[in-house]
Amino acid sequence: MRIKVLGSGASEGFPAIFCNCDSCKKARETGGKNIRTRSQFYVDGDMMIDFGDDTFCHSLNEKIILSKMKYLLITHSHIDHYNPTIFRYRGGFYATVIDENILNVYSTPAIKEIYDQMGRGKPSDEVKNKIEFNTPTEFVPLYKDNYKIHTLLARHMKNEKCYIYVVEKGGKRILFGNDSGYYPDETFEYLKGMHLDLVFLDCTYGLTSNGKDNSHMDFSENLKVKERFYKNGTSDDNTVFVSHHFAHVCNSTHEELCKGIEKNGFMVSFDGMLFEI
Repeated sequence: MRIKVLGSGASEGFPAIFCNCDSCKKARETGGKNIRTRSQFYVDGDMMIDFGDDTFCHSLNEKIILSKMKYLLITHSHIDHYNPTIFRYRGGFYATVIDENILNVYSTPAIKEIYDQMGRGKPSDEVKNKIEFNTPTEFVPLYKDNYKIHTLLARHMKNEKCYIYVVEKGGKRILFGNDSGYYPDETFEYLKGMHLDLVFLDCTYGLTSNGKDNSHMDFSENLKVKERFYKNGTSDDNTVFVSHHFAHVCNSTHEELCKGIEKNGFMVSFDGMLFEI
């Protein structure tokens, strides 16, 4: 499997769009891996995880033909992970020549509801005919082409069900853990004995825990997840762990995050990071 980290930041981006704190100023000055767009993944040329504000720039940066996408997994309805107005441009006046793939969207019930209730910018009937929304049942695997998709409960929003996903293909399993605090017990139990090869964990608060709440993790909780995965037979020394989804309040450059995180057996995600497993 080929996994590209298209974006590795939180909703405000890093540097945060209107912020001039020391961390944001340093990120603007140094650039490179300190620039973090909103979190999104690209898998094997036909799957994306999340579909937020930076999808267009990601497609340009990575030369992705979005009309070739077949599968889109959406974790929750926050706009940095789901911007429904993008769907408007998948046909009609806005896209006169596209691949005729049906885009299969897998998401929480709230995602489809938002799509159906859109006012201005609502997709045309032509576009709707090329998009199929699916509401998977958590902890019940889906089989699509060569993929096996596991939909798991996250801990993120109080008034909406939120998901993380495990994607299997070719005997490999990857956990895509965008926004979530420490996982619910049901998620840990479902993963018990299911060996993961690559794990991305929300690390919004980095090493600092500034403003910490239960809807995101810091690195100390990443370590707790890893420990529980080892205990449950979900991971071993061959599993690659990656801390991911950083907000500017973590107050750390990429280099500073690496110094604090890599010594504990984790990698630190960055925009454009590539895995081939």
